[in-house]
Amino acid sequence: MAKVRGSAILGTLDYAKTRFGEEATRALVEGLPAAQVAMLLEGGGIAPHGWYETELLADLTTRLDVTLGRGDLALAREAGKHVAFQDVSRFFRWLMRLGGPALVFNRAGSVWNNYYDDGRYRVESVGESGGALRIEASSSACPVICRRIEGWMERALELTIGPQAHPRIRETDHLHRDAPGAPSYCRFLAQWTR
Repeated sequence: MAKVRGSAILGTLDYAKTRFGEEATRALVEGLPAAQVAMLLEGGGIAPHGWYETELLADLTTRLDVTLGRGDLALAREAGKHVAFQDVSRFFRWLMRLGGPALVFNRAGSVWNNYYDDGRYRVESVGESGGALRIEASSSACPVICRRIEGWMERALELTIGPQAHPRIRETDHLHRDAPGAPSYCRFLAQWTR
């Protein structure tokens, strides 16, 4: 099973608490399977740099979306936006602004490896008003994780080119294969105005 850094899980809890309050967050977590509740609430704790089953992140995000949202994965996207670059320095954010979208697309590959222990991040193209990327061979690829990726990349673009450029990213292919036996991938297309 694929693993994810604890900071993504902690960031999701922070998003729930910030947006919906402590009591709603506790109720959200208490609705998860007992082993997950113990890990999240009962002193087992989640370490920001520890590795945890991606299933925990997917379950928590799904429960967030169904319990406190409309069940359409909009909150999964919002949680992805919330956790994007929380642990990045102001200096790196300043560099992102100077580098533009090409830097974000190309650097996000190394960021991927810091947060997920499987899958490969590939840039297909980056232009003046859009780009395409794909996540290949990720055993954690599921609709809720893909919505989180959309939100994360959208926030990265907002930090780089500004929200006034109206960056938007969406998954266009989910677990697609180019040929029999080829690794599956999820493709994301981004657009913005300049």
